[in-house]
Order: sequence, then C-alpha cells, then structure tokens
Amino acid sequence: MKFNVVFSISEGRVIFFQVANGPKKQVTAIEAIDTGNQNDAQISQALSAFIAQKKINLSECRVTIVIPRSRAIFRFMSFPSQKEDEIRSMIDLQVGSRIPFAREEVEIDFQILSKTADGYTKVAVVVIPEDIAMRYWRVFSDAKVPIDSMTISSVGLWLLYQQQPDLSDKPGAIIDLDLNHSEICLCYKTHWLTSREIPIGFVQMQQDGYVEILKQWELTQNNMSGEKLTEAVQSVYLVSTANRSYSLSLEMSKVQEDLNIKELLLPQSLPLARGVQWPNVMTEDGVSVAALAGIAFSAQRPPIDLIPHAVRSTQAQRTYKRQLIILTIWISAALISLALVLATGFFSKNVQLARLEDQLHRTKHDALQVEAELKKIHSIETFVQGRLIFADLARRIYSLLPPHVYLVNITISDGNVMSFQGISTTPVEINQFQKGLVESKKFSNVSLDNVNKRVTQQGEVEYFKITCALKSADIRK
Repeated sequence: MKFNVVFSISEGRVIFFQVANGPKKQVTAIEAIDTGNQNDAQISQALSAFIAQKKINLSECRVTIVIPRSRAIFRFMSFPSQKEDEIRSMIDLQVGSRIPFAREEVEIDFQILSKTADGYTKVAVVVIPEDIAMRYWRVFSDAKVPIDSMTISSVGLWLLYQQQPDLSDKPGAIIDLDLNHSEICLCYKTHWLTSREIPIGFVQMQQDGYVEILKQWELTQNNMSGEKLTEAVQSVYLVSTANRSYSLSLEMSKVQEDLNIKELLLPQSLPLARGVQWPNVMTEDGVSVAALAGIAFSAQRPPIDLIPHAVRSTQAQRTYKRQLIILTIWISAALISLALVLATGFFSKNVQLARLEDQLHRTKHDALQVEAELKKIHSIETFVQGRLIFADLARRIYSLLPPHVYLVNITISDGNVMSFQGISTTPVEINQFQKGLVESKKFSNVSLDNVNKRVTQQGEVEYFKITCALKSADIRK
C-alpha cells in the first residue's frame, strides 16, 4: 500500500488523515470535513464528494476507521491458557455475563496483556454493540470507502505512545487533549493497560481551570480495572494540536513532582509533505488527531479489529462468487480453444496443434490454481457460518457451566460427538457440570472420560474430559 489512511467521525465533522508509506513517512493530507447535523446518508454523500473532488485513489491505501473510546466497553479477564484460539473460545463462553448485551449483539476482539509462569493469560477484551459497528461500516461503505480494519481511539493513542523516542519499560501515559473531551491511556511499550474518555477539554479547562481533569487523572491511576501496575506511572505525554497544554503540565507537576511530563504538539512534531497545511479547527480550536496519527504512522495493523462478522461473511461469499466466475471463464476458454481445433481441422498440423495443446495446458494449470483458491474461500465461508452456530451452542454450554469450571478445549467430531476439556478447583463442580449435560434435552451419552489432579502455583486443580453427543443438529431451536 502506498498510503495509510485513517477516518474518524466526531462532533459534526469527519477527519481524514493520510500518511505516505516509505523510508521517510510524512503527512500527505489532513482534512476536516464539516458534516454539521447531517444524517448518516448525507455524511456518506459528503465523503463521496470529498473523495471525488480530491481525486483520492483509496485502492492504493490501507484504510482504518477509528471509533471513539466512549463507544466501547473494556473488560479485563484472565484465562488458564496461552493459546489464542482457546482464549477466544473462552471469551465467547464467558463474556456474556460481563456485559449488558447478548453475545450475538456485540463485536469482540482482544489483546494479550501478559502471560504467567503457571499457564494463565491476562487479556483486555474490547466490546462494542453490533449496531454501532454496522453504523460506522455503512457510512463509509456507502461512500465507496474500502475498509481494511475498524479499531478504537485507545489503540491509536497507544501506537502514538509507542512511536516516541527513549521509552522505558516502566508504565507511562498519554493524554489526548481535544476541544470538548480528553482521553487518558495508560501504557507499557508492548500494550496498553486501560483508557478512559472524560468530558473535559480545552473549553472547560479554560473556563473552570484544571481541578476536574487532575481529579480524573488521579482516579485513572488509582482505580485500575485491568492489569495491576507494579509501580507508579513515571512519564506522561500531553498530546494536542493547539498549543494550550503548558498550563496543565505545570499543574500536574505540582501534584506529582516526580512525574516526567512531556508536551507533544502534533503540528510541530509530524512531518508534512510540501503544500500540506493543518486545518484551523486543529491548530486554533484544538480538535485532536492523535489517535489517527498513531495508526497512520505505524507500520503494524491495529491489534484490535471490530469489523462486523456479518460483513466478513458477506465478503467471503463475494470473493467465492468472483473466483467461481473466473474459473468458469477459464474453463470456457479452454473448451472454445478445443472446439476450434476440432472444427477447423488444424489438429492434423503438428506445430499448430502443439501450440494449442500448450495453451490448453496453461489454461488447465490456471484453472487448478483458481480451484485451489476457491477451496480456501469455501473453508473460510464454512468457518464463518460455523461461528454463528457455535455462538448459540456456546451460550447453551455456558448456562450449564458452574462458576469455578473453566473449559480449555471444545471439539466436535463425526458431526455430533462433542468433547469438553477443562479445569476445576473442586471435583464437585465437575460432577455438577456432567449432571447438567445429562439433564439437558440437547445432549445424550454423557461420559466423564477422566479426571486428573495437577498442582499449579494457584493450588491443586482437577483436569477433566467429558464426551457427549448432540441430539439435534440445530441447537438454536
């Protein structure tokens, strides 16, 4: 990709931020598109008109959509596994009890925070309602914007923090100062710890002073709900586009004398291509682009992707159909070539026949390659469709799961034979889980295959395996 492009929608405007890839990255475009009180359809039209007017070729871009932190729910969880596939399955089973939505009503992704010596993994789970994810998707897809990923502003702030020179391995913070709100993000170099969006920006600080934002800064440090800090935050970056953070840095240094405070003024720190200028709403009013800059200047894709699963399924089906059409064209071309050979009598001429046979051979080779790609697409489509069914199955299993039983593996073989592997602190709850499966109308032939005791740093646990059969292929009924 020649460019990294990031969009965001907030406070009556769409922000467009573009960075050229290459050895020397620089900002090639910054625009604030005024949308006022427009509805989503009108915003899509304004975006489409802007892209056409600026002659932007988004097919050459990695496009990321940024969702505000206020739209997301954070949950910090710990699981007895260090395999990402197992962790994702455990999240699907347990997150429903941690959020005010059904599992099918949300989009979920996670980032690993740390791994312990006894096999546990701490993760930050990001959840947004599906209707919010679909709303952002429709606004940009209706404007013909090809979206590569959708993430939250906290990820962009962490990526911006990660790009700063001379970072220590100790915890730090980045505070994004905007016109009417701010976002506080606590970070390590390798991941973020937590973040909060607060309704305090330059306008309120100018009117009421800095008491409230300092209080929120203290609350953020003292009320960590994620991975616990082993030591205090020692450095903080105050990021803004308008040069107004000096007074805040003075007030923060009074509260925490040993805190290393650095002001990061983006118009001065980000390299601009020739002819590019910062919009006045940023340099004068203070509208922030910190999260967008962090994503656009990063070589890595955002670790959190919240593109709706329904969209992924549709994309897989379209790709499958497109490859099927290509395969049909190749096969038709091969048949037409063969028909021409038989109809014109050229088969008697060895030289021309050899050329046609070589062409047919190449056509068959290409057709086999397309067919192989189709099989991959079909596997993806089957996987996506299977996830939709698994969500219903997972919800039913979770309803039977006792509080201190953790499942580390679920397999389905021979169509309807299921195997559960898990961990429990007491054998009583294993028996309770087995009893629940026996009494359920959806399972049969429930068998406790084995129970083994193991000793971990957390104490003695019971590893077990249960097998059973599904009575019905459609568990959603």
